[in-house]
Formats: sequence, C-alpha cells, structure tokens
Amino acid sequence: MRKAAVLMAIVMLSSILAGCAGGDSDAEKDEQIASLQSELANVTAQADDAIAHAAALDTTLSEALVALEKSNADIANLSVRLDSAEWHKANLTNQLSETMEQLNQTQNSGLMAQLEDQITNLSAQIEDADSQITGLTSELLQKQQEIAELGATVAALQSTIASLTYSTRNRVNSCPEDNPGIEIVVGYDDGSGAGSPGDGKVEYDEIQYTIGECPGDSGVVAESPAGGDASDWGPSLFVEMGGNMYFAGNDGVHGWELWRSDGTVGGTYMVKDLRPGSGGGLQVWDWGSPFGVHYPEIVAGNSKIFLTGFDGEPGTESCACLIVSDGTADGTYQIDQWENWGAAYGGENGWRPGFSGASQLLVLPSSGFLPDRVIYSNMEAIGGQDDDSHPPTGEELWISDGTEVGTYMLANIVPEDETWEYDGANYCCGDFQGSAPRDLIKKGSQIWFTAETDNYGRELYRYNLGGIGGGLYLVKDVRSGAEGSNPLHVTSASGGVFFSADDGSWGQELHYTQGDAFSTRLVKDIWPGVGNSSSPEELTKFGQNLFFTADDGENGRELWISDNTESGTFMVKDINTNGSSNPNWLRVMDGVLYFMAYTEDYGRELWRSDGTIEGTSMVKDINSGSNSSFYWPEGFFYRELFLEYDGLLYFTADDGGTYGVEVWRTDGTSNGTEMIVDATPGNESSWPVRYTIYGGKLYFTAYSEDRGRDLWFYWDNPGPIVSNSESS
Repeated sequence: MRKAAVLMAIVMLSSILAGCAGGDSDAEKDEQIASLQSELANVTAQADDAIAHAAALDTTLSEALVALEKSNADIANLSVRLDSAEWHKANLTNQLSETMEQLNQTQNSGLMAQLEDQITNLSAQIEDADSQITGLTSELLQKQQEIAELGATVAALQSTIASLTYSTRNRVNSCPEDNPGIEIVVGYDDGSGAGSPGDGKVEYDEIQYTIGECPGDSGVVAESPAGGDASDWGPSLFVEMGGNMYFAGNDGVHGWELWRSDGTVGGTYMVKDLRPGSGGGLQVWDWGSPFGVHYPEIVAGNSKIFLTGFDGEPGTESCACLIVSDGTADGTYQIDQWENWGAAYGGENGWRPGFSGASQLLVLPSSGFLPDRVIYSNMEAIGGQDDDSHPPTGEELWISDGTEVGTYMLANIVPEDETWEYDGANYCCGDFQGSAPRDLIKKGSQIWFTAETDNYGRELYRYNLGGIGGGLYLVKDVRSGAEGSNPLHVTSASGGVFFSADDGSWGQELHYTQGDAFSTRLVKDIWPGVGNSSSPEELTKFGQNLFFTADDGENGRELWISDNTESGTFMVKDINTNGSSNPNWLRVMDGVLYFMAYTEDYGRELWRSDGTIEGTSMVKDINSGSNSSFYWPEGFFYRELFLEYDGLLYFTADDGGTYGVEVWRTDGTSNGTEMIVDATPGNESSWPVRYTIYGGKLYFTAYSEDRGRDLWFYWDNPGPIVSNSESS
C-alpha cells in the first residue's frame, strides 16, 4: 500500500513541479524544473499502475470501514441473542426449582417418577442454554477484538495517507558533488529511522522514492593551477585505498604533494605538505652525478599507502625516502632515513650511478594476520659527517610494513667488503654499490627480480617470503661470468616466468624458467644466428600463453605468441608486410588482445587479436587514410593512456580534425568505437592522459588553454534516476 501511494504521489507531482523549488524563478532553476518535468513524462508508463494502486488503497480503507460497521451490527445482534439465552436459562432454572419442590412434597410414587423425568429434561435444557451462552459470549469477544483491529487498520490507513508527501533537494544520489542536479524525494513524513515526524521534510528512512538526474556525464573534479601548456600533465600516480583515490597533485602553492579525492570537488584535498615550499615532496628530482633522477612512486595496500618522496625542509634531504600514509595528515610520515656515516663518503668505487632513493615499490596487500607491506630497492646509509652512524650497505632488497621495527633489509646480495682511505686512515667495511634490484614482480609467495653482482653480472633472482625453502635464490647464471645476461621484462605466465635475456651466444632472446637452473632455457632463437637479437618486448600474459613483440630479422618487429615451447612460439601475423608494425600498448580484455600497430595504408591504429591470423584485425580506422590516431606523449607509460574496465577499453586517440586528441572508448567492434569526452569542444585537443578507474567512473587529466590541466571524470550518465528505497 505504501508503494502504491508513493507511485500515485509521483504522478500527481507533474502538476505541481512549478512550486517544488520554493518559488525560486531564476533561469537555472527554471531549466532544472523543466528538466524534471521532462523526466516525469518518462515515467508515465507507471502512471496507470500507480492510479490503480492508489484506488486499491482507497478501496481497502472503504472495505475496512464497511467491515467495521458490520462488526458493530453483529455485536448488537449477538447481544440480543445473548440476553434471550440468559432469560431462557433463568426461566428453565425457575421451572427446575418448582419441580424439585413438588417432588419433595409428594408421596405419590407415580407422580414422583413423572417429576423426576421433568427434572432430568430441565437440567439438560439448562446445560444446552449454558453452552449457547458460552458460545455467544466467545463470539461477542471475537467481534469486539475484530472491531479493535479494524479500528487500528483504519487509523493506520488514514495516518499513511495523511503523512504521504514530497520535498526537493539539490543533490542526486550517485551524482558527483561538483555536478549536482535537483531531485524529488517522495515518502512519509512519519519519523521513520532518523526522520522527524511532521517536520514537512522527507528524509532518511522516510524516503520511498527519488526522481532526478545528473546534469552531465563528465566534468572537472580538481582544478590545477591556471596557465601552463599541454605538457603540464597534471595529477598522476593514481591509486585507490579505503574507498578514496590518492594521487600526486600540485595546487600551485605547495608543489607536488599527496592528495586524496572521493570523486567530488569538496572531497578533494591535499593530505599533507610533506616538503614545505613550492618544490613539493613528490616532485621529479635530478640529483646529478653520481645519483640519478628520482621519479616518485605511489602504491596502495588495503589500509596503507606507500610512496617515495621528500619529507623535511628543502636543502636537508639527501635522497628520496620511503613514506607511509593512512590517508590522514597525522598518519603520513617518513619510515626510513638514509643515515650519515663518520668518514667522508666516496669510496674507491664511488656511488652506484642512477641511485636516487627508494624505488621499485611492489605492494603486498594485507592478508590474514599479515599487514600491508611493500618490497622495494633501498640503500641504508649515504655519506655525511655523523660519527654515530655507519658506512652504506649498498642498494639492496628491503621490506616494510610501515613501522620502524618492520622495516629491514630482506636480502643482502652484495656483502659489505669494500675498504677505502680517507685523511690518511684506512676504513672497512662498506658497500658503495649494492645489487640494485630491478623489475620486481610477485608470483605466489615469491618475489622475482633482477640484481647485479661482481661475479655474475645482472641475472634473475627470486626470494621466497615464507614456507619451506624460504630465502634467496639465483635462478640461473644464464650468461656465465661477470658480464650478465641482463634480463628484461620479467613476466609471470604459462606456469613460470618469461624474460628477455642475452646468453652470450644467441643475442637478446625469449627465455623461460620455473625458478631453478634446470628449467631455465632459451625458448626460441627468433632471429636466427649467433649474436642476432630479436629483443622481445611488451611481454603480456594471455591465458596460459604469452603475447610479445619481436624482430625476426625478416619481417621486422611484429606480434608474437608463445606457450613456452619452441614449436609453440611463432609470429601471429605479419601486420605490416612492408616493414615493422611495431605493436605496442598490449592489453588483454575479455580473452582478446588489444594493441596499437602501424601499417602503410592506415597508419598507427587500434588492433585486436585472439592469437590467430584470422582473428587479428584492425578495430577501426579512427584517423582515416594513412594518418595515425595513435598518440603517446614522451615519458608516459601506456597504462596511463590505455585502460580496460568492465568490458570496455578507454584510450587516447586523434581523429585528425573533428575532435582532435580526446578520450575514446571501444567494445572491440568498429561501431562500438567512439569518442566519449570532448573536453575542449571542437577540433582543439585536450591531450587526455593518466586514466584510472575509481568508484565506477573514469578519471583522467585534460588540458584547455583557459584552464590549464585539470582532473576530470567520466561515467555513463544513467539519466533520470527513479530509485525505490522501500525495503519491503
């Protein structure tokens, strides 16, 4: 009944919408009201049912009133019958008393027998009268109870009808805060839940239905400093933790710092000013020689974020350190600090080139009793003049759970055996280099990575985090001696790990291992001959197989597939028959590989493949002719420009003039490939980058000349929202 009454109210609202905004007559409000009127027209299909249900509500009330009247009449009739039965019983009782008195006075045996028969008969009649009185009394009580229940039903129905109302508010559930609409809420002003009865507002559990819409399907979430050019790429390093999105952002005052957002303008703010001043704690920093360039990193567990950056006054930092955050300012702090050591730093071999601080963050989300942890490459100490500290231990594999006691070196691959002379004194022992772990991946309970030593050069290692056989293992010295095989693109697939390596004989080729020297082998000499290298790249897991790109020396760089056997490793298709198609941006979605590839006829466009020649084809010629729709700004990872979510692939493309470089989406078909956000209307480009998914919406940064580069969102606007909040 409540649902029926609510639907009836929805239909009735179409005639009173003009007053739903409290008399506000400005143009914007009028447009929103007009929009709501249009929306109500879309629910007229429910009107007939609503009217029928409302009529049923009135009928039920009428029937209850008729039943109440009949019950009152029944009680009156029962009362008369009960009075008659009691009078009849009293008369029989008097007759019985008189008969018994006659029996006591007579001596006539014949009369005595006759009187005894009369007494027996009268007693039976009195018993029947008692039974009738009991039945009538019970029936009367039932009717009285029925009247009470009918009275309560009538009162409840009258109260329900009286409390049915509606109100409006300026935010539709599921709409972003920065892009709200108007919604009508319909329900009962009866104080359900946290609501207040009779206050003229429908809220909380009082709400039964809402009607409204979000004004659009895209918009700005966070504004960047005005000005700049398209190469100012805006917010980056997006991760999600605890229902919020975290990223590196720059408000033009604090520099690049850690920010958080719930997808609304009001819920987007800086977590903490890690490094006071305009430089910021998450800036890209070129240390110069002997250090390299620091690129900040952010990874997220279930309740902690780990990042690399600077924490402290400008000029006091030495290298980028590991920082942990729970999403609050107080819960954001530096975990480890490179300590200084007594003798002037330098060392005979100097510092490892390229070391700029903690890097290669690999998060291990909490599981069971284990907290969020991060595996990373780190050096414990650097140079300085603090006599209480010690020489460096080199750049090695570390682990941290975000606490001081839970932060320690996991594997010391290169020992501290270097000596040096300073100011006429000899010192021992330190490690100025370390193994410099790189290309970290997690496979089961093991961490796989490459590391460099004097004896083996750079080779593939694995570290078992627990269980039987825990500890550090050199998988295999693929290239015997100190030169190293230089493993690259370490990828878990086909029950083991693929990687590219140079064994010193066959050049840089595809290798496979299951974690020990016996199973580690060359998969195939793709570019045949000693010293030739096919240089496999873009290694991408595809079910039990591996997609990758390689140059066989004959067809150029094309798309290949492997099941880890020589016979099962082959070129999928010679896409560009007159040279290399140079496939890149490999991404698997719903059992199909998507990638960008070049041909002379169509330029670089979006392709798809199922691993067969027949199943490898161009999705759509977005920039018609030999022009390319492909867009990849220098320095970006393809994952920031090519994102799969919920069966759809989002990417950046240039259509050659109609829209410019904007956001596109595909379902894998030509008809299902379309531009979805023209952030700068017309043929001007917004150069969108850094795609991420949060809360079912696509987020990215887009540029315009008048605004600079802002953080945007996109979602499939559901249009009019008619939601039923009734639980029963």
